[in-house]
Amino acid sequence: RQDKAIMPTTTPESGGKEEPFEKDAQVEVSFEEEGFRGSWYTATVLRPPSSRKPRISVQFHTLTVKDPLNDTTHPLRESVDLILVRPIPPRESRRSFRVDDDVDAFHNDGWWEGIVIAVIDGGTRYSVYFRSSREQIDFPESLIRLHREWVHGKWDPPLDQNAKVDDQSPCV
Repeated sequence: RQDKAIMPTTTPESGGKEEPFEKDAQVEVSFEEEGFRGSWYTATVLRPPSSRKPRISVQFHTLTVKDPLNDTTHPLRESVDLILVRPIPPRESRRSFRVDDDVDAFHNDGWWEGIVIAVIDGGTRYSVYFRSSREQIDFPESLIRLHREWVHGKWDPPLDQNAKVDDQSPCV
């Protein structure tokens, strides 16, 4: 697996501002803890990183914490290292997958890295194997996306120029 490097993209229009990680930006966060490796969770940036503090404060969309005092549940908020944060990957509106494609599948409140091991029902469902948990689970096409890495401020592999991008990911 290639080494990930987080390099926020900047543009002259933004005055050098780190656009992907500005306040209220939608991002994905990974964790280094055992049992969470290979997963990405959507969040909203609460406090962007600064030149003196390479941490970012986020509020998760699907991860929650229970307040023991009043038995209510609230979205989890955390300050995380910038190296664990990336913009939300582009998603083609319709895509078919093949056996051995590296994909992310939405499972257990996050996007988990896996590999397609079977095409089912003529391509409307896919069987995905997760190396991290050694599980095999079947998913509809709507809960799978091509796996991409955020490397030096760009997506790898890049988005197909002829593909339509779906701005409404079903799980963000």
